[in-house]
Amino acid sequence: MSLEDWLNKRWYPAAESGEDIGAQLPLLAPLELAFRHGSRLRKLRNQPAPLPVPVIVVGNITVGGAGKTPVVAELARWLQERGRKPGIISRGYGGRAKHYPYNVTAQSHPLESGDEPLMLHLMTGLPVMVSPKRAEAAEALIAEHGCDVILSDDGLQHYGLWRSMEICVVDGQRGLGNEHLLPRGPLRESPERLDSVDLVIVNGEPSPLVQAQCGDKADFTMHLVPSLWHQFNLDQTSTLKLESGPEVGPCHGVAAIGNPQRFFNALRHLGYTVMEMAFPDHHQFSQQELHLDGETPVIMTMKDAVKCRDFWQSHWWAMEVQAQFPDLFYQRIHQHLESFSPA
Repeated sequence: MSLEDWLNKRWYPAAESGEDIGAQLPLLAPLELAFRHGSRLRKLRNQPAPLPVPVIVVGNITVGGAGKTPVVAELARWLQERGRKPGIISRGYGGRAKHYPYNVTAQSHPLESGDEPLMLHLMTGLPVMVSPKRAEAAEALIAEHGCDVILSDDGLQHYGLWRSMEICVVDGQRGLGNEHLLPRGPLRESPERLDSVDLVIVNGEPSPLVQAQCGDKADFTMHLVPSLWHQFNLDQTSTLKLESGPEVGPCHGVAAIGNPQRFFNALRHLGYTVMEMAFPDHHQFSQQELHLDGETPVIMTMKDAVKCRDFWQSHWWAMEVQAQFPDLFYQRIHQHLESFSPA
């Protein structure tokens, strides 16, 4: 069992039992206190200058995936349809570019750009800029691409980036876990952080635990719905409608995301019998790891597929999901954009 698995079993059983699992890790309490203090200092020390365009940060307060990247992709789609020129910024976790800010292209390698920035560029066709200093990435998008809205994939805790709106995504099943900060729990900031963001989105129907943790702080529930299939051939990407995908039946499900069970469950909902292959978040695949039997379809997330383009096979498929929201969500975004005025 990896350290990540060991910690998750102690951080997230509270999602089912409601028990304060963090109390079982008393030796980590001093480290949790130090992390809390450091988080507060980081916020106080950063007073970034405003940018001339709206900056919408989509993040979470837990480690691991909560569904923030599909929110960014859906906001990008919605903004494009309304004639805006959005651009996306990211830290580019897992990437090692030779220079920053790094402009992501369809030919970028995930070892340079990071997996999520490349995925977002391929899904949206929008300019995506990567930098550990997100403010530099935002300024580059405005100067080089004329972007009039900046979407930040993650970055809720990156206080060096000025923001006009904050959206926090919470996993509908795992929630805030045991409500302890790192390393005693999964939180990057205290639960009270939800009080200061503009919108709280719950990914999936909230469990009783999440209802208790978020209560009336949750503004919207979103659902991730399978929308398209993708296949790769060198630098070409084939996009197919949902009904034109792999034949329903047995498949190998491959996921290296924060919550792989959510992906496997989505495949089962489509009728597939899933042989699960879960890897750590942001895992870099090798061809040998995916040398599987026969022609049984291999279905993976878009985030994982962009890391396998160099050795893609004809019976491999990537499933794209789309975030669905009630109309009121888009109204709130529209109101924010209409009321925005440069400082």
